[in-house]
Amino acid sequence: MSLLPSILRDVELPCYGAVRSGYANRASGRRLGYKFGVAVAGNYSIKAYMLKNIEIFTLVSVALLVHTSIAFAETTPSIADSASAMDVPVEYKLSLSDYDTQSVHANDINLRADRDNQRGWVGYYKESSTGFEQWRVGYERTDRLVQMDVDTSLQAAAHGFLGGSITATLGDPFFGIIGYGRTNLKPYANLNFDPNDAITLGIGYKKKDGASVTLFLVRDDRVVPGQQNVHLLMRSPLPNKQRITLDIVNKSGPADQGQPINGTGASVTYDWPSYFLRLAYDPKVNFTQENMTRIAIGMHF
Repeated sequence: MSLLPSILRDVELPCYGAVRSGYANRASGRRLGYKFGVAVAGNYSIKAYMLKNIEIFTLVSVALLVHTSIAFAETTPSIADSASAMDVPVEYKLSLSDYDTQSVHANDINLRADRDNQRGWVGYYKESSTGFEQWRVGYERTDRLVQMDVDTSLQAAAHGFLGGSITATLGDPFFGIIGYGRTNLKPYANLNFDPNDAITLGIGYKKKDGASVTLFLVRDDRVVPGQQNVHLLMRSPLPNKQRITLDIVNKSGPADQGQPINGTGASVTYDWPSYFLRLAYDPKVNFTQENMTRIAIGMHF
């Protein structure tokens, strides 16, 4: 799942995503304590489950309120409008990715479907070095509400993972971004390599031809408060329906394993009409002391 809005999606794959070991290492203390507390409680009631996941339920409730408000605000569509909406084709994107660090090698496959303002995906991740594997499914939509584009998303994955986000983008051609994401802290292969339990703030500029530049911050406010990624994302359309995207990221924050986190990496993506290629180097991946190289290839159809 993506905690980032559509305008930021090329930062990485359309799902939460880095190697599980990185996220687990920096969150394991809280996660183990969290599980121990549940074991001591004994009775695993619906009430206890809701209390544990209250922030996720809050995000889902906000998303439902947004969609309900939009439904009431819009007029009833005409038959012609309904027919036009049904004529919008479904666009698919298939991605194959390879991840390498000093200690972990992993592969991922992801299929995303886009139609109008809605997106859904299914993916499978596996670490050959540890045997960890995880299926995931997700859904995201973008709605226009009071001069804002509001992105809401929800993702579920094996091992009991659940996460959600809501992000608002306001302005044109200059725009501002604010977002909020939460998970239930269950094991998860974090493949967008930004904190998931975090706030997002950003500004940007987009031209009519699709070229854009965006500066945004993703800051952890729950697992390891203060760890953050600052992205400079630039997109440029090219002739023959091609496009190049450059994402430069600087990460910093509190110490990990007794050493401060500070590193700068980058990814470059080249899109053809039917195919794409992404190369990336990510130092201190997921706020560990390991560096990662990534390659992704895929097709649009």
